Amino acid sequence: MKRNVRKKVFIVDDSPVVRERLATLLSDLPSVEIVGQAEIAFEAISATRRLKPDVMLLDISMPGGSGIHVLEMVKKERPAPLVIMLTNFAHEQYRQKCLQLGADYFFDKSTEFEKVLSVLNPAPEATERPPA
Repeated sequence: MKRNVRKKVFIVDDSPVVRERLATLLSDLPSVEIVGQAEIAFEAISATRRLKPDVMLLDISMPGGSGIHVLEMVKKERPAPLVIMLTNFAHEQYRQKCLQLGADYFFDKSTEFEKVLSVLNPAPEATERPPA
C-alpha cells in the first residue's frame, strides 16, 4: 500500500487576512500540512531554510523586501520548494519575471485564488499541471 505523503506548505503574505484565508482553505486538504507563515521577506527566507517546505505560497509585495527577492533566494536552496506566486500585482511583466526566476505558478490573487487548490490537490486522473 502506498503511503500518502503530505506536502509541507509555507505561506508568505503581508496580509494576516490573506494568510488566514489560505490556511483555512488548505486545512481541509489531507495532502497538505501548513508548516509556517511569514509576513516579511527576511522571515520568509530564514524560515524556508529552517523548515524546508515542499511548497511556498508567495506574494510579491511585502515589508522588508519583495517576493521576487524571496523567490530568487529560495530557488537557490536544495531542494528548492515549488513556488506559487499569488499576488495582486498580476501584470504581465511581473508574471514573466517570476516565471523566469523559477516560479512554478503565477496566480492573480483577486481572480485565481482557488487555483492554488488545483495545484496542491490535483484530481487523481490529472496528469498535466495547469498552465502557469
